[in-house]
Order: sequence, then C-alpha cells, then structure tokens
Amino acid sequence: MQDDRQRPQPARRQNGMSRRALENGFSTISVLILMLLMAIGVGFLIFFPRSKQSVIEKRELTTFPSFSFASYFSGEFTAGVTKWYDDTVPYRDDFKNMGNNIKGLFGVTTNDTAIIIGKPVKPVKNNSSSGEPEASKSDTTSKSDTSTASQSEETSEKDQKDFRQEEAEGGYENGMLIINQDGHWRGLELFGNGSGNNYASSLNELNKQLGGKVKVYSMPAPLASEFYTPANFADYSASQEDCFNNIASKLDEGITSVNISSVLRKHTEEPIYCRTDHHWQALGAYYASEAFAKAAGVDFADISKYKKVDTEGYVGTLYAFSGDSRLLNDPETFTYYEPSAKYTTYYYDQSFNYQGSWALLNEVDVANSYLRYMGGDSYVVKVKTAVNNGRKLVVIKDSYGNAEIPFYTSSFEEIYVVDVRYFERNLVNFIKTVGATDVLFTMSAYSVVGDNADNIANLITQDSSSTIVDEQVAKKEESTD
Repeated sequence: MQDDRQRPQPARRQNGMSRRALENGFSTISVLILMLLMAIGVGFLIFFPRSKQSVIEKRELTTFPSFSFASYFSGEFTAGVTKWYDDTVPYRDDFKNMGNNIKGLFGVTTNDTAIIIGKPVKPVKNNSSSGEPEASKSDTTSKSDTSTASQSEETSEKDQKDFRQEEAEGGYENGMLIINQDGHWRGLELFGNGSGNNYASSLNELNKQLGGKVKVYSMPAPLASEFYTPANFADYSASQEDCFNNIASKLDEGITSVNISSVLRKHTEEPIYCRTDHHWQALGAYYASEAFAKAAGVDFADISKYKKVDTEGYVGTLYAFSGDSRLLNDPETFTYYEPSAKYTTYYYDQSFNYQGSWALLNEVDVANSYLRYMGGDSYVVKVKTAVNNGRKLVVIKDSYGNAEIPFYTSSFEEIYVVDVRYFERNLVNFIKTVGATDVLFTMSAYSVVGDNADNIANLITQDSSSTIVDEQVAKKEESTD
C-alpha cells in the first residue's frame, strides 16, 4: 500500500507559485505608483507657479537670489536658491491650512514656529478734509453705535468678570497658550516679566533733555494674558500691572505714568482684545486713550460719537504663531471706529520725508485688518485736526499704539506718530521741531521690557547734528507765496 504522505501534491505547489507571482505583481504596481506620485510631485514643484506671499504668516516670501560669481563661490547663491525653493512652495498657505487641520484632528503639535513680519499697505489717497474712508464690502456698520457706550457706563464702576479665577481647557502650541473661554478659542502670549530699567532710564534722559518744556507720559499696554490667563495656567505668566508699577517708580517726577491695567480690568467682558491676534481691539485702545486724555487734561469724545464698523471672519497673528487650527476655525469680529471729527492725515517715510496726504483708516482685506490703522508701522504720520487748543502730541509707539490714534483726533491740535523700532531721526530734535507740548510713550508690555525699549536710547542720540524740516509745511508755504 502506498504511503499517502509520499504522494505528490501538484495542485498545492501550483497554488504557491500563483501566490508568489501575485505578490511580485503587487510589488511592481506599488513601485510604479510610487514613481508616478514622485513624478507628479516633482512636476508640481517645477511647473506650478511659486507662491510669493503668505497671508497666514503675513509676510512676503523669499525672492530668488541675484547671481554673482562672488556669491556663487562663497555658497551664498546656492543657499539662497535652496531657501527660495523651500519657502515658495506652490499653494503654500493652502497646504499649511490643510496640515494644521489634520494636526488639529489628531492632536499633533509641531515646533515649527511661523515668522511674522507685518506687511504695510499704502494708504489710500485722501482728497477730503476729514480723511474718512468708506467701509469695505466685508464690513458692516453696527445697528447701535451707542450700545457699547451705554454698556461701559453701566459697568465702569466695578471690575467685571475675573477670568483669572476660573480654569479653562487648553494647552501650549509653539509657545502660545490656546484656551477655550466663554465658548470660543483664544490665543494668549504669556508675559515673563522684566525690569524695564532701560525704558525708564531712556524716558528720564529724554525728559532731562527737553528741560521740562514738554510734558512726557508713559502708558504701557498690557497683553491680553493679564486679564484672560486661566487659574490652571497662572504660574506661567507674570503680573504686568506690578511690572508697570515698578517701572513707574523709576521714572522722574516730571513724567506722568498712566497704568491702564486697572482701567481695562473694568471691561473684561467686553471685546477689548482680539482672540486670534496679539493686539487689542479698538475698544481696548479707546479705554486706554480715554485714560490718557484724562491724565493730559484734554477733551475726549465719547465713543458714541464714532461710527462703529465690524469686519467679520478675522483670524490674526496668533494662528500664524501657533499653527493651531482651533483658532483658524473660530474666526472673530474685528471692530474699528471712524471719527466724526474733522482732520487731515499726512504721511512721511521713517526719515521724515513727506510722501503725501492719505486716509488715516485704510482699505485692507480681512486677513490684514489691524493694518487698517495708518497702513501699518512703516510710516511717520501727522494728523492735523480741527481742535484749537494749542496742544501738539508726539506718540512714540509699537503696533499697539496704532489703534489709539483715531481717538486723539478730538483732543489735540496736531498728532505726530513715530514707531520706536523704525524712526531714523533724532527724537529730541524732532519733538522740538514740530513744537510738541506732549509726548506719549505707548507700547506693549513686551516692548517696555525688551529690545524695543532699548532702542529709545538710540532715538535720543542718533542723527543729533542734522536739521529736521517738515516738507509738508515747507511745500504749503511755497504754494502760498
């Protein structure tokens, strides 16, 4: 009898050969698909137009470097090409949004921090005496311009809700605190404290050089974290009010310190800060400006005298900083206020060369809403108003101060605006040349304890021997001769 175990099994061997052939076929197909995808990717990068601007990151992308033999042999040219190639991927913002949304779904974080460089906009030509732009199509005028004023009157006697006493869902993304508060997501920059010694000493030196003939004011602007950091994250952000009080104690007696932290604390339930941007809203700037006007002893128009305009769908810099899709998917309303006061706005470059007369509030797209104020930080601005009180104000600021300027149009005869980071003339000579009676330092908490404050000393010493001329005034005088 034949042993069954020795019988040949051709069918089983045949099936095994078919399986191997099938596996080889799948491998070949996989390689071909991979090669096809790689070819599509290479073609996409080569033939599709390169991105030139990032709306999310609010900056111009890297440009293709200029060739020279020196830059080629030094490696600078090839490094520049590599940077350009990496930075200008076609549809960069679309892919960034897609990636952030996917990360948001799976709770994935990244250490890739976006670089934010505010891109100025050229102000719109202004042919009217008031300098008022019309609202863009994306803007809607509030039905009740006096509702905010009424609310502030009812709540100004006592502090509003203290969000610092409550806990909130949230976490850190690229150094930003992202929290869920009152049904919305909010981004917060945390404050690490600082001495403010350079800020105080520079203001004291300026006050000394002005010889007491000009009144100097210090009004630092707290970050939103001063009022909205939840109790379960409180240990990571220092008190800005205490920091400001410490700086005030170092200022000479001739300098008036305006600590607006206590003022803003009375309005925490109102939209005084952006949720998706590191700046305050115009309403917060209004309350700060009101406090300064009171300290300066000048008239100040109630907010009911302004035209309130809402821009829907705003997502600001904190999304770009953090890359957190929860901010992207929870846009906010950006609100600004158009003055009813008559005024004309003149623009200069950072060396105080006259550029032209344009609007104070400019037309911008929703993504750049904060650039509505004077087109950003790249200009020196002069505002001549219908006020006749002999008071001329020079504002030394960072971007926080931009939102304050419209609220001073009913308080000062002339307003001059210079950015602490970019001004190229001697500050002492400038103040004397324009005949300023008041000088206001208003900048964020980061600026008063950081490098921006360090630059004030440079403003006081730089370009000290040159003569400053207001070309706008000179041209006007020539035209009347």
